[in-house]
Amino acid sequence: MASTRRRPSALATAVVVLLSLAACTAGEPSPIVGGSPATAPAPAPATEPEPIRLPDLSPGDLRAEGLNVPWALATLPDGSLLVTERETGEIKRVADGETTTVGTLGTEVAAAGEGGLLGLAIGPDFDTDPRLFVFYTGPTDNRISSLTYSEEGLGQPEEVLTGLPKAHIHNGGRIKFGPDGYLYVGTGDAAQADAAQDPDSLAGKILRITSDGEPAPGNPIDGSPVYSLGHRNVQGLAWDSADRLWASEFGPEVDDELNLIEPGGNYGWPAVTGAPGVADFIDAQVVWPSTATSSPSGMAIVDDIAYIGGLRGERLWQVPLLAGAANAPVSHFDGEYGRLRDVIQGTDGELLIATNEGTESRVITVDAS
Repeated sequence: MASTRRRPSALATAVVVLLSLAACTAGEPSPIVGGSPATAPAPAPATEPEPIRLPDLSPGDLRAEGLNVPWALATLPDGSLLVTERETGEIKRVADGETTTVGTLGTEVAAAGEGGLLGLAIGPDFDTDPRLFVFYTGPTDNRISSLTYSEEGLGQPEEVLTGLPKAHIHNGGRIKFGPDGYLYVGTGDAAQADAAQDPDSLAGKILRITSDGEPAPGNPIDGSPVYSLGHRNVQGLAWDSADRLWASEFGPEVDDELNLIEPGGNYGWPAVTGAPGVADFIDAQVVWPSTATSSPSGMAIVDDIAYIGGLRGERLWQVPLLAGAANAPVSHFDGEYGRLRDVIQGTDGELLIATNEGTESRVITVDAS
């Protein structure tokens, strides 16, 4: 469903900064940095924060190839890499230059459209309780399960959270454990846009739950897993150095977003998209007016710089986050590696990036030092 885009107010227009076209390919619209939240801004710091130096990015080395539609990456304490494959339902392990299958969810996964085996997170107590958490589309719903892990194989899936609305599109799927030890879940509106504004629906939300699937203590509404609402299709989750949560999100034909997430915040879908400065809704911090330059997917934040993979945009976006505010995005590797699905930080500090090129997908490393 198309959104209703409203004209920015005079105040919102004043704070929106149009960036240089150097950040994009010639002729493409530049991202917009705005982000005037509905809540009162924090007091200005006594001294101006130091500008963030954007490191140069060295072209990537190959970590793995021949993957089949990888969706999520995660590193284990031993330095090996795990990859979920959306269509096969398999979890692959990459170590010492070899890629092996450690397990599959088999008939548990109903892969169709944008659904399948999606998000992956390593349990917070992995050293003593080695468990993986996965988000996947089943025959009747999207759900989160946990599985015991060993190099010899995976245990049977155990339900953590079920009943997440599913559809051919807009399934969300990103899961990450936050600095507080709770599991954060990005969901899509499951092609029912109005569900994003329904506090009783789990669609179009960011959820915050315990590893047992219960609403986390301190959520905005007691007894509810909903942490924020008004989302169209959340794809990336990551935290900055001050433990602020950021989320990347697909727009419709316009207005891909990078959002700074506030507990209980309403991000406007389907009433608004982008940063129109409408009361009661929180503006996006970065807006890509054309989805052709972004379609932002997985995201890592390293030294307060967000690295966001672009699917349709086929590039890596680098966004400095200065004291809780996004600064001018810069694009890298435009078209060089194709569609980029997920980005994480590796155990050696490098970026690990999963491409989304069907059965010829790869994982590449990028030096961001």
